[in-house]
Amino acid sequence: MRGLRTRQALIQSTLDLIQAGDVEPTSAAIATIAGVSSRALFQHFTSLADLYAAAFDLAVSRAFDVNGPVDAEAPLSNRIELLVSDRAQLFEEWLPVWHFAERVRSVAPAVGLGVAQLRRLLRERLAVWFATELGNLHPGARDLVLDSLDVAFGLDSWMNMREQLRLSPVHASRTWRFTAEAIVQQALTVPNQPVAVA
Repeated sequence: MRGLRTRQALIQSTLDLIQAGDVEPTSAAIATIAGVSSRALFQHFTSLADLYAAAFDLAVSRAFDVNGPVDAEAPLSNRIELLVSDRAQLFEEWLPVWHFAERVRSVAPAVGLGVAQLRRLLRERLAVWFATELGNLHPGARDLVLDSLDVAFGLDSWMNMREQLRLSPVHASRTWRFTAEAIVQQALTVPNQPVAVA
């Protein structure tokens, strides 16, 4: 039991450092925050890469714990509004975790796999969010529209608006809402609308 508490403390301490902006926490810093020795750290994790992966997994599990079920019966405009607000809040909190993942994925392959899994989860959630409208499209068109939504509302999109375009969270959210409405009006509101596939 004590061993499990120590392990959990190490994972939480790593995540705390990441969320504070440390893109590659050292074993000494993690051990200090967890209140254990560096030696104890490596008794629980064979490498820092393993600890990094555990911290990333914890961040992912918490992100999706707070994401409630989608009400597919809600009006489309309500779902768009909720999508934008949910993802803006989630991705803003996730910026430091994303920087960490980009930094350590080469030394911690499990984090790279976790990033790929997170991207799949986000895409699957979009498919649920707009299941009614996507269900009205031909299969080829459905995939193209889902790809467009995935690109528009992925982590990379939020990072680009916040860090490259230097938009405030409020301005970025407004931009997202406009994009969502444009995509939906173009592709999701007309049943069986043909979409050109190259």
